[in-house]
Amino acid sequence: MPVSVKIFKEYDIRGIYPDEINKEAAYEIGRAFCAYLNKKNPKITVGRDARLSSPELSEAFIKGCLEQGGRISDLGIITTPALIFSVNLLKADAGAIITASHNPSEYNGIKLTGKEAVSIPPKELLNYLKIKSPSRGKGGFLEKKDILSSYVDFLSSFAKKEISGQFRLVADASNGAAGEILKLLFNKLGISYWPLFFEPDGNFLNHPPDPLKKESQQKAKETVIHRGADFGFVLDADGDRIVFLDEKGKEIRGDLMIAFLTDHLTKKGDRVLTDSAASRIVFDTAKEKGAKAERVRTGHLNIENAMRKKKSPFAGEVSGHYYFKDFFSSSSGLLTLIYVLNILSGLRKTFSRALESYEKYFHSREYNFKIKDQKTAEEIIAVLKKKYAAGKQSLIDGLTVEYPEWWFNIRPSHTEPVIRLNIEADKKSLLQEKIKELASLVNGN
Repeated sequence: MPVSVKIFKEYDIRGIYPDEINKEAAYEIGRAFCAYLNKKNPKITVGRDARLSSPELSEAFIKGCLEQGGRISDLGIITTPALIFSVNLLKADAGAIITASHNPSEYNGIKLTGKEAVSIPPKELLNYLKIKSPSRGKGGFLEKKDILSSYVDFLSSFAKKEISGQFRLVADASNGAAGEILKLLFNKLGISYWPLFFEPDGNFLNHPPDPLKKESQQKAKETVIHRGADFGFVLDADGDRIVFLDEKGKEIRGDLMIAFLTDHLTKKGDRVLTDSAASRIVFDTAKEKGAKAERVRTGHLNIENAMRKKKSPFAGEVSGHYYFKDFFSSSSGLLTLIYVLNILSGLRKTFSRALESYEKYFHSREYNFKIKDQKTAEEIIAVLKKKYAAGKQSLIDGLTVEYPEWWFNIRPSHTEPVIRLNIEADKKSLLQEKIKELASLVNGN
């Protein structure tokens, strides 16, 4: 059975199990991955998330690698950031994690990384899949490896001593891969917490593994309020995204978090990177610090590459990804948490009060419109490009149009058949007017 080209997305390999991605595909991808690495007996770390299909896909992927002479360290259930850490800890040539991140349970996929955890564009493997019978390698072997204590030690090294005993948190692991790491980390740091859904369960019966969904935040919100916690957070299934809730149980927007972290983690001359949906407050905050904020194309691959090229110490996406130079220019939900704890311990303010100064503009949040195909998205963008020709335009990621009192970005998703619209304005009345106006134009196509 040939491997479907459609599962090779811009950022990772992803599809519905078993129709689009299955053990046959994972086996072939494992073989192709080793051929792509072009090294005798490449050392590869392999992990998986908690999905029900992940053990089968992981076993098949590892089998494909072993047949090409790969030396495999099987890490078991881990988060994507832990996989990234493992590549550097073990000085591996590459790493792979079987995961579909925040997607529903019927999905699965593979994220690939090379030496020093530099992400690999999935489509680079396509030519190697065409080789029907790649030469069988010799010397392949498999070992089980537990890196969790080393990973927790690494994360803990970023924490200030002052945070011990100071916070009471609500922690929601979404029945994903982060539960065990959270237990070890909080015990080491002396953090009191109420655990939610720490047990790995690929059915995701308690709520979707996407922390941006309101139903995913509901239990954490209720628990924060009921317990009087300092704040709460929800991780996605593979632990690289984090969404924060303040002491009132209110979701904190990702771009407000980017501004908050920019304010406290950057210095004069730094360059902060963010995505096309982020509020102007990120740019205002960077400017006040003597730093510079810059929009780059959405997606972890794009942001990681831009960070390395521009020597950026920090980047953030509105979706809950926060990237740090100190974490291999990759995103980590738990390192973000530690930085937040460090900052709040010094401010001696509630989370909501600490964020008040960043709530300057009125933002629509993201609107998603279903589309038939890429051509439809291109047609919609062409209409809006012409309609708003008087504004300052950028095509870095879809179409961004800026006016003095408002701006919008519209871009096609690379993972779903939707086009995403974000709008921001200086006044609430202007925002409402532009939401109605743009939604009408998008729906008309």
